[in-house]
Amino acid sequence: MEWQQLLMENTALINAQVVQIGLEREGQRVTVTGHLADTALSPTLISELSGLQRDFAETQLELVTQPQASAVAALHALTMLTQQVRQRLLPELIWPLSMPPTLPREDRDIPIAKLDAAAVAYRQGLAHRYGRRRQMLSGVHCNVSLAASLMMGLYQAQTDSRDFTTFQNRCYLHIAQNYLHYRWLLTYLYGCSPRCWPQSGLTPPAQPVRSLRNSSSGYTNRPGVTVSYASLNDYCQTLQAAVDNGKLSATKEFYGQVRLRHAGGHSQLCQDGIQYLELRNLDLNPWAGAGVDLSQLTCLTWFVLLMLWLPVPASTCLLYTSPSP
Repeated sequence: MEWQQLLMENTALINAQVVQIGLEREGQRVTVTGHLADTALSPTLISELSGLQRDFAETQLELVTQPQASAVAALHALTMLTQQVRQRLLPELIWPLSMPPTLPREDRDIPIAKLDAAAVAYRQGLAHRYGRRRQMLSGVHCNVSLAASLMMGLYQAQTDSRDFTTFQNRCYLHIAQNYLHYRWLLTYLYGCSPRCWPQSGLTPPAQPVRSLRNSSSGYTNRPGVTVSYASLNDYCQTLQAAVDNGKLSATKEFYGQVRLRHAGGHSQLCQDGIQYLELRNLDLNPWAGAGVDLSQLTCLTWFVLLMLWLPVPASTCLLYTSPSP
């Protein structure tokens, strides 16, 4: 499909509000001295704030917003949730860096989140495969989708796809394929994890990096996990194969920097198609109260549209392969 031609013929549909954004901001609870908090997260606080969750550890917050119609609205929603959580956590604070703070000397003393038995077992498996320290890295995930007005307008203007779901899948796959190729630019612009905190127990690579979190020393699968983005069917099959052969314990363990998503989970994705993309390579911005700022989200908005505009380079391998250590 000639995406550039299609977009050029429908420029009236394109503006800064056609990329919807939902945010997931992670962060560690710490004491005023910068040590990991030794308290459990209040069940009352969790029940009162629907966007508050725990990630790997009991101390690792995850603040989740609903999809918003623009970068401005997305940042406002995350900022309001962050402020509410901060006020209720006092005197504890939210660590502003992607690399974890001072951690216990022994891995076993890093507390896994106090969730149901299945969730705890899953996290225990992660701890065994990756170590608890590496699971303590935090970042910002951006769940992006194209507004119905743009998607339907483009669908009605083209003739290559006979049904809307096929067109939508092709659209999101095109963005994801280009994102795999050009994601380095966002890491170059916004990488904020060049060093490990001295008392975290993590060992950085010998060479300088912009983002440890996005490097082979960061939040990545073990070597040998390969997932194809050539088609939705290939994505589903190769991801499931990684689970079946034991390289992943579940499809949600895939840490690719862009994931094809459906609100109903992996099985619904494979059956009903792509609803949105999860972009996972933004480090926490330590200068932004919410962990990300408006300039970043505005850039991301237009970057997603650029990924739709650009042809996929002929040299691009449509595979994600976890890096070697």
